[in-house]
Amino acid sequence: MRVLCVVGENISHDLTDNLRPSKRRRTAGRTVELLDLMKPDGELTAEDRHQMDRLLAVLQSKKKIVAVVGAGISVSAGVPSFGSPTGLFRNIEKEYNIKGPRAFLFDASVYKHHETTQSFHAMVRQLFAITQKVKPTPFHRLLAALARDKRLLRLYSQNIDCIDTSMQPLATQIPLKAKGPWPATIQLHGSLGKMFCTKCDCLEPFDPKLFEESGVPLCRSCEAADNARTTRDGKRSHGVGRLRPRIVLYNEESPDVEAIGKVSAADLKTCPDAVLVVGTALKIPGTRRLVQEMCKATRKRENGITIWINTQSAPKSAGLRDCWDIVVKADCDKIAHMADFLDYDASVDDDHVSSE
Repeated sequence: MRVLCVVGENISHDLTDNLRPSKRRRTAGRTVELLDLMKPDGELTAEDRHQMDRLLAVLQSKKKIVAVVGAGISVSAGVPSFGSPTGLFRNIEKEYNIKGPRAFLFDASVYKHHETTQSFHAMVRQLFAITQKVKPTPFHRLLAALARDKRLLRLYSQNIDCIDTSMQPLATQIPLKAKGPWPATIQLHGSLGKMFCTKCDCLEPFDPKLFEESGVPLCRSCEAADNARTTRDGKRSHGVGRLRPRIVLYNEESPDVEAIGKVSAADLKTCPDAVLVVGTALKIPGTRRLVQEMCKATRKRENGITIWINTQSAPKSAGLRDCWDIVVKADCDKIAHMADFLDYDASVDDDHVSSE
């Protein structure tokens, strides 16, 4: 079973772990360049500026870019960070007296008990309300510009906020088809934009009002069909399904898992010329494997390049140490400003998702 997270990941590495651009380390025959853009511009060295030019050249010239993103790209938009000691998630923990790891807030077991179901629904309603007010960040707009220019092979997003898919070039497809052509954005952990029935798989736009009651809301499609069966036809009830947000919880499998596997296999076969991993700590096994495979395929290609972008240090686990050509310590919005791709005018409309 693949275990997937829902809101990106907790990026909690040591902020004092400064990257020194003059220091390089050898990995599998390739040099990893370290670029620290968190320091003042006046402290940037000639080597820093060389790596900046190299980074911008990737954004401006590569034609088959794969981006894997996490919660870090949405923080500046106002979406709460899962790992923050304050804010929405901490407030929910206090209000419902939830103890233990924060991941429990998004564990599949929340539906086993009335109290945890209540806290989960309260959290989802509040998170949904926040996402309805936010706007794409400069980095979201950069991704949309790459997609518009047909240079983004795929965006693999761990975020459920739908900020990316609110822009037409990054539109997605729900449910995801097992056969291509596939959309620009693959939502690894679902989204807050939809709810579904656990029995009939009926898919509808998320309605937060249905989740204000203490229980799990009934599926209206199931209810209508069951009423017709029992009342009109005099047959035995087949039961009525329950609605839940279409987001992937810890310890459960994505309903799109097979299709996601098909997409990633096709993208690997296409062989990306650049991989960008942005705003994620890569703590989720499935996403970590995806990144490892994409980076390996890309680095085998002549002039293929892989880039880690985060305000935190790159993971030091054995499987990820040899993945990067450039490790950039930076706010991703700063890089978007440097790339000067902000001419894209995001169009937020109701056509950003297709349901079939």
